[in-house]
Amino acid sequence: MTDPGLLVDLRDVCRKIGDNHYRMAAELHDLLRKVANPQVHGLDKELTFRVEQTAHGADGETLRTISLNGNAEVARAAFEAAVRCYPRERWLLLWRSYVVEKYEP
Repeated sequence: MTDPGLLVDLRDVCRKIGDNHYRMAAELHDLLRKVANPQVHGLDKELTFRVEQTAHGADGETLRTISLNGNAEVARAAFEAAVRCYPRERWLLLWRSYVVEKYEP
């Protein structure tokens, strides 16, 4: 027969694990939202090249920005890597607000 006190302790430990899991998941999602935010607190003024994933359809809403940098070659490599890794998604290589290259599957 199992000790009831042991079951209570086991339940408490599982509850703590669950609470920590939810807290850590919330922190992770907050960080991911910050990374995905195309307005990265002024960095976009210094790092003028960006690679963005855009939504399919007419509006072309930015879903995420995966690369911000100040070097055209690095930007091109990031764009090519994004296309290679996610060939079913729409990608833009931008310099400031100008579209340098567009990929549409």
